[in-house]
Amino acid sequence: MKNGLKGLVMLSLAYFLFSRITNGTLFFYINNRFAWLTFLAVIGFFVVALGYLYRARLVRDMLDTTEEDDHDHEHHAHEHSHDHEHNLSRVGLVLVMLPVILGLVVPASPLGAVAMGNREVSVGRLSSAMAPRESRMAASNREKNLLDWLMTFDGSADPAAFDGQEAKLTGFVYRDSRHGDDSFMLSRFVVSCCVADATPIGLIVQWPDASALASDQWVEVAGHFKAGAFDGRSMPVLMADEIKPTAMPNQPYLFP
Repeated sequence: MKNGLKGLVMLSLAYFLFSRITNGTLFFYINNRFAWLTFLAVIGFFVVALGYLYRARLVRDMLDTTEEDDHDHEHHAHEHSHDHEHNLSRVGLVLVMLPVILGLVVPASPLGAVAMGNREVSVGRLSSAMAPRESRMAASNREKNLLDWLMTFDGSADPAAFDGQEAKLTGFVYRDSRHGDDSFMLSRFVVSCCVADATPIGLIVQWPDASALASDQWVEVAGHFKAGAFDGRSMPVLMADEIKPTAMPNQPYLFP
């Protein structure tokens, strides 16, 4: 029974991870380049589960062929000498199942505006700590995402160098006390490894009706850049020509 229970726990872990892969929520927590490691984990849990279930079957077959009185004697001796070990095993099984239980009870959701309150935000430029080592920017301005543009801005010390350049970007709305009624921060999270190292990035958007936009709302902004300032720093500002509400992308994070 003990090995059988362990086998079922391993199977539940394998199924849980596999379900996170198939429904896309796995990448709410890790960079997509590590997906292959999760596949290996699924296979590993499945193989271990089969091993435990096979051992449980062997033990059951052995017990079926043992005399009842011999079985009782051995069972009581084993239970007396290993009771503490079994208790520890039960605690271990509960700890192993805890991620599955939490994963089923707590809905999977990506980081958003609420998570930006206690994090340093890279606005208009990237911090040196999170700058990608290799550039994988889109070739066309119309195809660049928020991370691409901030990498582009890092290549010039003059914010006016981008005046008039057009962009079409998607992100969520973030506003705090530094924003007026006509501006907000278009934001995304950049994930290098997992959400533990997720870094918010932002671009200041000028829009007459910015105050009407709800925080954490996903929008698509089309406009052009103009040199401006935010929080005492000079930087390119996106002058919005059009803002449309949009659904959260299937992959809300950006990966360097």
